[in-house]
Amino acid sequence: MSQNQPQNKERILIKGAYLMTQDDKLGDFVGDVLVADGRILEIGRDLSDDRARVINGTGNAVLPGFIDTHRHNWQGALRNLGPAWTYQEYRRQVQIGLGQYFDPRDVHVGNLAADLMSLDSGVTTVRDESHISNSPEHSDAAIAAHRESGIRAVFDHGRPSTEAEQWQFGSDRTHPDDIRRIRNEVLSDDSARVTLNAMLRGPELSTLEVSERDIRLARELGLRISMHVGLGEWGAEQQAVRQLEEAGLLASDMTFIHLCTSTDEELRMLAARGATASVAGALEVFMPGLGQPATNRLLAAGVRPSLSVDTETIVSGDMFGVMRATLAYQQLILAGAAGPMDRAPGLPTFDAADLLSFATVEGARAAGIDGRTGSLTPGKEADLIMIRLDHANMLPATDIAATIVASGHAGNVDLVVVAGDVLKENGVLKGGDAVLDEAAASRDRLFHAAGLPLPV
Repeated sequence: MSQNQPQNKERILIKGAYLMTQDDKLGDFVGDVLVADGRILEIGRDLSDDRARVINGTGNAVLPGFIDTHRHNWQGALRNLGPAWTYQEYRRQVQIGLGQYFDPRDVHVGNLAADLMSLDSGVTTVRDESHISNSPEHSDAAIAAHRESGIRAVFDHGRPSTEAEQWQFGSDRTHPDDIRRIRNEVLSDDSARVTLNAMLRGPELSTLEVSERDIRLARELGLRISMHVGLGEWGAEQQAVRQLEEAGLLASDMTFIHLCTSTDEELRMLAARGATASVAGALEVFMPGLGQPATNRLLAAGVRPSLSVDTETIVSGDMFGVMRATLAYQQLILAGAAGPMDRAPGLPTFDAADLLSFATVEGARAAGIDGRTGSLTPGKEADLIMIRLDHANMLPATDIAATIVASGHAGNVDLVVVAGDVLKENGVLKGGDAVLDEAAASRDRLFHAAGLPLPV
């Protein structure tokens, strides 16, 4: 039986909440949500169900869970190591320096820590860009953590972090063949809570020839594809999206991450092919060397992007910070203080309501799961969150979307439901303390193996 065929799950009726459905036909209104058998059964006003447990939603906003379309979960136990690092420092310290010393236990605890952080802050789906495929056991450990945590996960199988330099920037190595085993034996069910995608390097990090072979492999296996492109000066030089378009490889099954230094013409190519984008707004603002968030340029090209955290070694793992940082960079554009790629006159702008859309339904589209989640639509799986609007930092919540974006934090997330399972209630995450000692032990072991002193 599929993981995603719930049996005898609790019936829940949320009453009197402000519903931000992210469904254009339903809109926003004060009403009720009935959840049964892991799905949204009904949305409306004055609903009743004698078999359901009633949750009082008065003074709360209910919306789809946030969807993070790009996070390197394996780094969850290395949280907050280098908020002032450049991109090169991050690569040297984490990808090259520590990644080679991870064993499957470290991957499991890192993924679990990242999942629990995500759930606590209202992220119900994570697209795990897993470039820690050092062995089949490493990948299996990452997948096991997602299944254990209860989060919805799209596991993006990537390259190893052993011999990290040989897998990047002009690499002639093709994608690890273990992805076939995972597809056939581990994550064959695309209706499950944990599913499989392919994290490919593309022509920017490998070559066009390697990219063509890798893309063929992913499509043969029926997998969506993600690629990191537009990374600093190298991205501007390589123009990976253009290379893919000219080779006839660019298609709607692709999500492009960052795009900071991809040209406006490349963004239009992406839009024309129906591909999607992931903006890591906080990371791109914090980390010199990548370039700036492409959000406004993407909108100008006709692409509504999704949002992502990227790495918790640099930025906080919650979507509230990502939304605020993304908005902050737009305001720099409006003030005339933006980077050189954002100086075209008349760039379209976005507001708080747009950011909530980027963080929910657009995330579902980028992950290829918009038929299952991303909006409060009857028939979709019940991935939803409830945010307290009566907390001191939220009052008086005059504009609810603006209040959530400008003031929200994990402590305001009162309820988290994934596929009908309640994972956080009354502000308390279930199982949140279990990983604390394991995460600290993993961090200490990795630093010792790498010969590094523990930070004070």
